[in-house]
Amino acid sequence: MMNSKTFLPICFGVLILWMLIVLGLFPISLPTFLYKIIVVIPFIGIMLFGFYSLFYLIYKVINLKDCPQARIDLDREVERIQNDARYKSLFVKPKDQ
Repeated sequence: MMNSKTFLPICFGVLILWMLIVLGLFPISLPTFLYKIIVVIPFIGIMLFGFYSLFYLIYKVINLKDCPQARIDLDREVERIQNDARYKSLFVKPKDQ
């Protein structure tokens, strides 16, 4: 597994190579169809990363486990705040005018 000290330089190297190819500064002759594919590869990568992130987030929300102890702690905290005089006005229902 790569750590950030090796991954980041590789990404910058690939980005610089991509820019050189797109700008025509890299001494290589590519067929037109291959050049068109190389130009859009970063954008496709960004879109794929976005889809992966979205589906990963949805998966984690669907499989969220219930924490009964956290609920008890949260209920205690809410009750403590409701009984605190400084926050009493937050829990009063407004009167209809």
